[in-house]
Amino acid sequence: MSNNIKKQSLLGKTPQRKKPTAPTNKRKAPAQANVTQAQTQTASSELAETKKSRTGIIVAGVIVFTILVIPKPQLLTYEKLGLVTQSVYWPGLFGYGAMLFDSNLQPNADLARNSLYLCQNNKQPDTCQKYRVTEQAGFFSALQKLILD
Repeated sequence: MSNNIKKQSLLGKTPQRKKPTAPTNKRKAPAQANVTQAQTQTASSELAETKKSRTGIIVAGVIVFTILVIPKPQLLTYEKLGLVTQSVYWPGLFGYGAMLFDSNLQPNADLARNSLYLCQNNKQPDTCQKYRVTEQAGFFSALQKLILD
């Protein structure tokens, strides 16, 4: 019978031995948990920092794009019949909403031809007065005029 048992153990299933596991000390387990927690915290903080920097770059890009696209006010010096006036002119967004900051009249500026039309009603051309633009100054001059006046 002993031969039968050996043959069966060689040919058939045998009870498997338990694999030796590394001895675990209760003292080392919390230290390893702390290490993994520290690693996950640093990884999550790095991820949060990269997200913050990306959003900061995106916001800065949007602000710069807005500054470049939005038209800036200009300081116009215009005259008619010897009467010279300075006003801050804002061309509006895409041609709509143009205005003079110190007038209730609606401006239509053709700065390439140095002419400015001030109208009570844009739909009625007979209510418009034509002025000759003698000087155009940039954004900072317009800002200075707005602040000082």
